[in-house]
Amino acid sequence: MDNSAGPEFSDDTLPVEIDVVPSPEVLECAVDNDLDSLTALLFHGESQKVREDAALAIGMLMGEEAVGAFIGLFAEDDRDLRMAASWGLSAIGTPAIDGLIAALSAADAATRMWAAYTLGAIGHCKAEVALGKVLKDDDADVRWWASWALDQILQRHGCCNGC
Repeated sequence: MDNSAGPEFSDDTLPVEIDVVPSPEVLECAVDNDLDSLTALLFHGESQKVREDAALAIGMLMGEEAVGAFIGLFAEDDRDLRMAASWGLSAIGTPAIDGLIAALSAADAATRMWAAYTLGAIGHCKAEVALGKVLKDDDADVRWWASWALDQILQRHGCCNGC
């Protein structure tokens, strides 16, 4: 799929940092299983990296229990917070797929768009049919990210429909 005519921000411009070493304050909270402090860092961390690291740690510690809360953040105005929520859902992985598929039907276009993006980041074939339906969404950005997500699934699995 050719996704060259994408929305205002594309997968090439998303604020993803290369540094995979967790920030020290997040690592300390994660080791202590301190979800309250991780949540504070998610919302008020000093940098985008700290916020993303906090989301990843929350996703890994809480697992499926955090899915609804992270999806709820997709409707927030803060784009960095939405990205951090996507990272948290990506850390949860396969257990987040059903919630993300349900979010593709949300009234809010931003929620649908971020759900499509996150499903692409996870790249599981289970999302293929739902993403295919979203290709007819009224919002162009939602359609573009659904297309991108389907392309990610195809690239990872070499097929679609029943991978």
